[in-house]
Amino acid sequence: MKLHKHLGIVLLLLCLAGTAFTLDVYWDGTDTNNIADSIRSQIGNIDAVPKEFMQGFANASVFASHAATQRAYGDFKLFAITAGFSLGFSLYDSPFNIINDLDNIQKRLETDGDLGIGASVPAVIQFGLNSSFLVDGLYLGFRIGYIPLGDVFSFDDIKFGYKIFHIGPVAHYRLLKGFDIGVFKWRGITAGSGFLFQKTTLDLSLALDNTKNLHDSNLYFNMDVTTYTIPLELNTSIQLLWFLNLDAGFGVDLAFGKNTTSIEMNSSSDLQSGKLVVKGGGSASPSFFNPKIMANLGFKFGPVIIDIPFSYYLFNSHGLSIGLTAGVVF
Repeated sequence: MKLHKHLGIVLLLLCLAGTAFTLDVYWDGTDTNNIADSIRSQIGNIDAVPKEFMQGFANASVFASHAATQRAYGDFKLFAITAGFSLGFSLYDSPFNIINDLDNIQKRLETDGDLGIGASVPAVIQFGLNSSFLVDGLYLGFRIGYIPLGDVFSFDDIKFGYKIFHIGPVAHYRLLKGFDIGVFKWRGITAGSGFLFQKTTLDLSLALDNTKNLHDSNLYFNMDVTTYTIPLELNTSIQLLWFLNLDAGFGVDLAFGKNTTSIEMNSSSDLQSGKLVVKGGGSASPSFFNPKIMANLGFKFGPVIIDIPFSYYLFNSHGLSIGLTAGVVF
């Protein structure tokens, strides 16, 4: 299997990390042509239950759960509508070394055997409402998004399918009101929370080499990731010169859920009776306690906003998320 191939999309490269684990490879029948040995030599010592890899994708789902955020504009008068996406990554090293680390994934896998790495990319629409008629300073919101890509991408010998669904309520409460002085506006201090459900289905099909005698020469990765995220956040933001908006804060994401992954190959041959069987996989949960620091760089042109939210996750994993949001606030 050619793990050294350059892939143009980072997510595909991350998914290839799974091919460095140990699998159960055998021929169910009489293997007179040593087909199982040929396949086994390509996929090496692959771990049948890659816990760190599965948890990496579960964590990435949690980190990516903050698309279309409105936290940097938490003082709108009536309502807000935003749309955007978020890239969530779980890395095995500092994000400052991400380019070098991606180039060395194969080498690290050959050394360590399992690797906590993953990615997630949801797209979301959020509706926000100034709910001060219920409680002064309260802002309620609702997020929903769906990406049904299916099996639409193909790179070299790799076919890729991806579906993700996101839904959940959010709430922000203004703990301390801000002020507005000419070209400077402070939006005060806001506390935020919510309950975010995200379900991801990821399917990869990798073509193996030297399998001309098999009817199906693909190794399949099927991943089903379901996460529940409860964010607890505290943030503040300022607006300069009527259009530049800066936000900073900290918080923690409490996470539940599971990533269930299967790795398999099931193929027959005209040369002999029986079939080739490859089996592997298992399940893992995301990290429960995920502290983070947050920052937003945004621009406001009248009611139109463009925002770039960023979060860096501390301690238990090298996680980060970065997104792009656009919308209107009134």
